[in-house]
Amino acid sequence: MRIITLLLFSILFSCSDNNKTSCNYITDYYPQTAKAEIEFYLGNYEKAFEYYEKAFEICNAIKIGTHHDTDKFAKVCAELGKDNLALDYIEKTISKGGTLNSFQTDEVFDNLFKTVRGKKIISEYNEEREKFISSLNMDLRSELQKMIELDQKFNSTKFQDSMFKVNDKRLVEIFETYGYPNEQIVGNYGIDQISAEPTILLLHSNDSIRINYFIPKTKEFVKSGKCQPSTLGTMYDNLELFNKNPKTHGTY
Repeated sequence: MRIITLLLFSILFSCSDNNKTSCNYITDYYPQTAKAEIEFYLGNYEKAFEYYEKAFEICNAIKIGTHHDTDKFAKVCAELGKDNLALDYIEKTISKGGTLNSFQTDEVFDNLFKTVRGKKIISEYNEEREKFISSLNMDLRSELQKMIELDQKFNSTKFQDSMFKVNDKRLVEIFETYGYPNEQIVGNYGIDQISAEPTILLLHSNDSIRINYFIPKTKEFVKSGKCQPSTLGTMYDNLELFNKNPKTHGTY
């Protein structure tokens, strides 16, 4: 899986602009965090720290999709005894929708939560959680969930093409109005145990609109750190698979 991730990033990197005027997550962030994640799982925390630092020097750390970089960096810092930095990234994770329990069940954080600052994070958690939930667009979340439900209900029926067309039109409006509806906009699966992630809708989009709008637009979202790269890679591979061509991004 790590090899596939690195392959995907290298392909996206080769397709991106060379001139950097600001943070470009494709060129400046994901190549570093992909290497950091490998070192993280190998237990090489010093090396993981170096790679994460390089990524965070240019881009803000993210927590979207499977990229829980604020969480992982907090653990790396805790393992290395960088207590204040670890607490910084626990706070960042919570502000992005992460739960306190995910840290409290890891003994590496035990001593941190015994500190004055750690106890403060615990005491203020419910308030911070409520603040995050209240910031979400729950109407949009419900709408996406309904679109996904209907997509699955009518997929492989005589109504699928008309349903996909309706969803394509609405998804364009959502992208133009809200950007990519990620966890910081509509929340993650843990909010109500029902997915609002629009990837399945993108995979059922018409070829023409996918090629001419959704793929370029999603690449913009990946570049700006609003959408995870695997969504874009899956869109490419699904299109190739459907048209009986070789897959290019290794997501299947």
